Amino acid sequence: MVYKNLPHERQLDIERILFVRIRDYPENQACAPSVLKGDFWELLYAEKGLADIRFPSSSHTLSKTEILFRSPSETLCIHTQAPVPVKLVSVGFTFPASVPVSVTDFFHGSILRAGSWERRLLALTVAEAASCHTASPFGAGQAAMHYLELLLIQLIRNFGTDVPPFPLMQRQTDEDGLFRDIVAYMEENIAAHLTIDQICRDNLIGRTLLKKLFSDNTGCGIIDYFSLMKINAAKQLIREGGMNFSQIAERLGYHSIHYFSRRFKKTTGMTPTEYAQSVLPADAGDGISRP
Repeated sequence: MVYKNLPHERQLDIERILFVRIRDYPENQACAPSVLKGDFWELLYAEKGLADIRFPSSSHTLSKTEILFRSPSETLCIHTQAPVPVKLVSVGFTFPASVPVSVTDFFHGSILRAGSWERRLLALTVAEAASCHTASPFGAGQAAMHYLELLLIQLIRNFGTDVPPFPLMQRQTDEDGLFRDIVAYMEENIAAHLTIDQICRDNLIGRTLLKKLFSDNTGCGIIDYFSLMKINAAKQLIREGGMNFSQIAERLGYHSIHYFSRRFKKTTGMTPTEYAQSVLPADAGDGISRP
């Protein structure tokens, strides 16, 4: 079989890769928030650990299974989850003026699931970009741009047009589905004091596979991840403003308001009160009663 006269039009082009940056945030070290802005596109990926990405009106915890895009018109603030080391990869790039509006609209503010193939394409982009400053093999810069283009094309194929905003990829393995099922189980039991043995028993999974799932997908252990889920739930409840800190602590299964406050500050670098003051309007801060 022979395939002839393949379409030669370029539906997606990268004009230029401005930078590829890898940032390491040490464990248990408070880091100043990073503000991202600039007249270019930026791809963000947490290779290890979790990063709290704050938009002007919302926030999202970026994990190893997701890729986030910042458009030239957006300003984001990054807070790392302190108890776990974080390695954050960012790629700054520009589209040519000829790129279709449908492409830029698709990536504007997008948070897309990254499977093993997408993570591989990103790793190849980073490797070729790094080689430009070391051995500089033939065509390294061009290869980096092509790998990035392939990554963006693959994301559009996975999530464009008829696909919901956060769908499951068709090629996801059974382990990917199992990981999501366990995360859903933990969300349903967010107020519980879960142990690894209990999680294994309730989900019919061995300890070795359980640890591998969370190491591969989040870069941290399952209990650390569950603790971060509790803190993220607490932040959401604080932003909603309908409960005081004692009620939030009780809702999430903390045995005391003092323990909740210590865990919250260790994870976010702020006390619950400081966090509330940073996300709520000044006249709404008093709406949250303190213990």
